[in-house]
Formats: sequence, C-alpha cells, structure tokens
Amino acid sequence: MEIDVSGRHFHVTEPLKQYATDKLEKLEKYSLKLESVHVIFEVQKFHHVAEVTALGKKLRLAAKEESVDMYSAFDNAFGNIQLQMRRHHERLKEHKDRHWRRGKAKTDEIES
Repeated sequence: MEIDVSGRHFHVTEPLKQYATDKLEKLEKYSLKLESVHVIFEVQKFHHVAEVTALGKKLRLAAKEESVDMYSAFDNAFGNIQLQMRRHHERLKEHKDRHWRRGKAKTDEIES
C-alpha cells in the first residue's frame, strides 16, 4: 500500500507524517487490497483540516475533518475511514457467506 502525505498552505512535519503513516498501516487488517492512501493536511487561519482518501480495486473511500488541532483532525478523519472500511468489509463477508450457504443448500438437495 502506497501512502502519500502532503500539505496545503503548510509544511508537513516529519512527526506528523510518521504519525499518519503509522495509523494508516493499521488499515491493512481489513484485507481490502488498498492500492494507495492519500492524506492532505490543510491550514485555513485557525482551522486545521485533514482529508484522507483511500483507493483500492473497485473501492474509493474519502473522509474530511476539521478541528483546532491537526492531530485531532487526522484522528477524526482516520476514524471515519476506518468505519467505512469496516462496513465495506462486513458487506463483502456477508455477501460471500450468503453465496456459500446457497451453494451448500443446493448440494444438500442433490445428495438427498
């Protein structure tokens, strides 16, 4: 998974970049085959905005959060992305399970 961290109207510090990278690596546990994750940090006067976009095969998730602190804005956006990924992962799991049960029922009927 490729992680790209950039800043708009502000230079991204190395600790902030490392913090974002460490958190985003946790998304691999959902096994959705993410190709890239793009993080944009932006400063607008006293507002800090974090935007996270995750791209994968037939998948595009985006979250944007605003806060007075850059770390909390990123944490909120990361929480939203994590929630979206969890929901998508559950949908895929339920969909596969439904097909598996349907196939098992057909084989049981044939055996009877």
